[in-house]
Amino acid sequence: MENAHEDDTWDGISDEDILAVDLEQVEEQATTSASTESTKKRYHTGSSKEDDSDLVIKMVKVDEELQDGSKPMHVPPLESLRGGYLWVSDISSQIWCEQQLEYRLSLPPDVIIPEPKAVTKGSELHLARELEVQDYVNIKVTSSEDIFAVKVLNLLIVFKSILTHSSTVHREVPIFGVVDGVFILGKIDEVRVDDETFNLDIVDLKTRRYQRPPGKAQKIAHDAQVMLYKHLFDNLVRGFIPCHSLRVALKLDLDRTLGESVTKHICSSLTTLLSKDKKEDSWNLSQLLDELRNAAESLPFINQLFIDYVWQESQQTFLMEEVKYDGVWLENQMAKYLKYWKGERECQGVDVEDAWKCHSCDFQDGCKWIAKKTREHQLARDRKNNTK
Repeated sequence: MENAHEDDTWDGISDEDILAVDLEQVEEQATTSASTESTKKRYHTGSSKEDDSDLVIKMVKVDEELQDGSKPMHVPPLESLRGGYLWVSDISSQIWCEQQLEYRLSLPPDVIIPEPKAVTKGSELHLARELEVQDYVNIKVTSSEDIFAVKVLNLLIVFKSILTHSSTVHREVPIFGVVDGVFILGKIDEVRVDDETFNLDIVDLKTRRYQRPPGKAQKIAHDAQVMLYKHLFDNLVRGFIPCHSLRVALKLDLDRTLGESVTKHICSSLTTLLSKDKKEDSWNLSQLLDELRNAAESLPFINQLFIDYVWQESQQTFLMEEVKYDGVWLENQMAKYLKYWKGERECQGVDVEDAWKCHSCDFQDGCKWIAKKTREHQLARDRKNNTK
């Protein structure tokens, strides 16, 4: 029998339901972070944003759907919306609401949705913590290969500094890898090193408007995010450098000589850390990735995962929560969500019990998922009435 509460959910949440919603649950959290502390600087390409939602390489939308007036070809969202690869934040946003994410990624370039104040404050806190341990150094880039090389350079500096025990805290650590055939990029808020045990821990920073733990819906997204960071990091330690995916997904030429500015900073940063003296040589991504592999294979796996919940008003931690890594759970979650990106299933919105999220969504009006569920519940109600 249909539950009356569920019926009301899609036709318009009642006042009682609205009052019962934890208002903090409707805030999406900023997920950015900091740096490579060993050199007290971080190389970047001069872009205006450095958060996990920025693309290091321009997306190329697939425009070849129509050929000679023929029927449109099926292009999976991975290609049509994301240009062949994903960010870790795509997965956490997808867990929150897949339909909302699809609408956001489908917006025309000239349509901008204002960033919520809570997200802006969270971004500011991340930046402040980042600048405590590093400065930014601009690098002139002339190609997509240069852009990705800067990410590899920053990650390599972190790995080398861990191995040389030159610092115990590393922020805004670039990470990348392949999950179920899909190339994924991300930034880890913080990697901490225990000087005595050499254990490595990941800490993900989340800002909160109120001193309350996150709701169940947010907790699932947070846990999946930090587990995915560990999965990607540990795979690099295993020596899994996805060169093929870099060529196919990001369309990079690994043998292309890197630009003069990038090469200069590679040599100046890694002169004492490289496995061989390459100060006078030219560099390409293939060589840089070899250095990354050599360093990564000497590292331990990530030991523990934590989420640091910070109250925005005081900018102080009010809850540090450990997340137990569950590889089977993560694998099942990733299989479920990657099916959408591969075009193996249609886009889905939230379940009935999470319909409260819709009231904070910019796409509530005209949402096809809400319309679909409303029709389904109306049909169920009609069938129920006809049987009386």
